[in-house]
Amino acid sequence: MASAIFKPSRIISVLILLGAAGWIASGVFAPSAHEGEPQAPPGAETPVVPVQKVTVAAATPEEHQRHITLSCTTEADHSSVAVARANGIITALNVERGDLVNAGETIATLSDEGRQSAVLQAQALLDQRVAEYEANKALIDKGQAPKNQLIALEAAVAAARAALAAAQAEADRSVIRSPIAGLIETVPVQIGQAIQPGAEIATIVDPDPMLAVGAVSERERGNVRVDQPVSVRFIDGATKTGTVSYVGVSADKATRTYPVQARMENRDAAVGDGVTCEMMVETAPIEAVSVPRSALIFDDEGGLGIRVVDAESRARFLPVTIVDDGLDSVWVTGVSGPTRVIVVGQDFVKDGDQVEAVLVADTPRTEPPA
Repeated sequence: MASAIFKPSRIISVLILLGAAGWIASGVFAPSAHEGEPQAPPGAETPVVPVQKVTVAAATPEEHQRHITLSCTTEADHSSVAVARANGIITALNVERGDLVNAGETIATLSDEGRQSAVLQAQALLDQRVAEYEANKALIDKGQAPKNQLIALEAAVAAARAALAAAQAEADRSVIRSPIAGLIETVPVQIGQAIQPGAEIATIVDPDPMLAVGAVSERERGNVRVDQPVSVRFIDGATKTGTVSYVGVSADKATRTYPVQARMENRDAAVGDGVTCEMMVETAPIEAVSVPRSALIFDDEGGLGIRVVDAESRARFLPVTIVDDGLDSVWVTGVSGPTRVIVVGQDFVKDGDQVEAVLVADTPRTEPPA
């Protein structure tokens, strides 16, 4: 029996079991690999994370003279058409294109068509009625004629005077005069041409003053007022100064813009009617700062602004409004005092981030066109 208990196979199994238990125990109770390494003493500072470097430009609010630029065309302030007031044949034409005329100056003359004869006849009738009135008036004053005839005699004289005035007015219609002073632009008729009442004889344009006519948007209409100074630049590069003379109160239904007119002197007629131009309206100065166009960013809600560095060297988003636009820079409002605007690296930081600001010396700035 004793030999059966101590069989070799059983002894080997026990030894294997004891060896496995010892190996497991050695892993549990063995010292950790980190136990021998030095540990940070309590209260030690956490290692400093490197801050983001950004490039900043100094910006200080200043008075900025803003301009509103409008596309426009020129238009004569005064123009008119001389038309025929009677029928007839043109017997005299006193002007040609380019002539300067005064108001009331004779432009053309029509054939008489019996008008002067009607004037002579009316004059003769008036003379007769006046003679009859005077003769009968003398008799009435002497008591040799009834006084009730006096009223009829006065009425006859008045009717004769009216007939003469009508005949003279009809005769005057054969003379065509300029309604305004200005430059003869067109003469679409010639001597010997038969015309009817209402026919156009000549177009007269007064070149001084000349108007620049454009339109302003709904957003900018409140910034344009009558008597504001303007600068008008023409397609050939020439410029003229003027003042706003009219701002419309009703918007165009298609474009939602308001008409604007500016009046400018044009005594030498150097500016023609219908010329393409640009009108730059000078508005009242406002407090604004100039920043590079690249400095503009949007926040998470889609608001426009810039990122600045505050006194604690932390990045902050500042909402702004564009008030004037240049080629490389823009003028914005919303900056209350001197600040540092991030011009490089603003897209890689967020509000509250600690940053290292590197100032750009002599940052170039492009002014909006004057």
